[in-house]
Amino acid sequence: MRAWVRKRCGPPDSVLELATLPTPPIPTGQSSDVLIRVSHVSLQYSTEMLIRMIPILPLTGPWIPEIELSGEVVAAGAGAPSELRDPGTPVVAFQNIFNAAMDMASASGINGSGSTALKMLRTGGVREGHTVLVNGASGSVGSVLVQLCKLRGAKVVGVASGANEAMVRDLGVDEFIDYRSHDSLPAYLAHQFGDKPLDCILDCVGSQAIFAHSPAYLKPEGMVVNIGTLEGAWATTRNVLSNMYLPTWLGGVPRRYIMFSTTPTSDSAVYVAQLIKEGRLRIPVDSVFSMEDAVRAYERIATKRARGKVVVKVRND
Repeated sequence: MRAWVRKRCGPPDSVLELATLPTPPIPTGQSSDVLIRVSHVSLQYSTEMLIRMIPILPLTGPWIPEIELSGEVVAAGAGAPSELRDPGTPVVAFQNIFNAAMDMASASGINGSGSTALKMLRTGGVREGHTVLVNGASGSVGSVLVQLCKLRGAKVVGVASGANEAMVRDLGVDEFIDYRSHDSLPAYLAHQFGDKPLDCILDCVGSQAIFAHSPAYLKPEGMVVNIGTLEGAWATTRNVLSNMYLPTWLGGVPRRYIMFSTTPTSDSAVYVAQLIKEGRLRIPVDSVFSMEDAVRAYERIATKRARGKVVVKVRND
């Protein structure tokens, strides 16, 4: 099989190599293993950052980036779940998608983007009647989050570049804000929502300024849920520790702050896949690159301007 591997840390265009690796063995006997022929892989911005920063550990061998995929079952051991034993069964990662009518490029985003957006929604307690700000509404997670918030009956304010306004409005936002049109986004938010504060801020970008000034436009019982690392890994770590643990009497912000990364779960993937099957949710795809062009795909995601998922098509058939 072919795979892009990283043998050292650095920019993707200089450290990724397209290699030929041994094909995994066919599961036999009572094995619970499932062999999947990968169709599409969705890239994560965080992975691009890890490729640059995280050193190779001794004795670990080359690293194959990314975990979010769609494909089909090739073979399975007798100990595998019954729904995964038939060759040709379409899957998202390792979860059956019930033959939902969706293209495999979109399906490859169910686990990472779908699970993360769902967890943000639930953590923020978004419900009918709430007014919610989604920062990064045109991104891979934000675009799903906007739709999930609308399904909950919330009023959604979407923040993104003006170039993506049409796309974000098409997702159903009630109000659109072009962050590039304002010298200070927090000042604009204070002007717009100072007398009618937001119930929740869901930040897919990682803007420290939005949280730091949030008392001016976020309800006292509201919270900021963040998954972004806009300011880099070290600054984000410092900010998270300060935001979560610095007492208000020492200058801490008097609003709740939650930062998390999330491991995709089967239950979340199934729930999101069902919404897609019912036509109530879609996962926007920014672009699809061939296997040979995976480095260009990482260049695209590194711009932070992708509108939805950036996908690598592994199979040419």
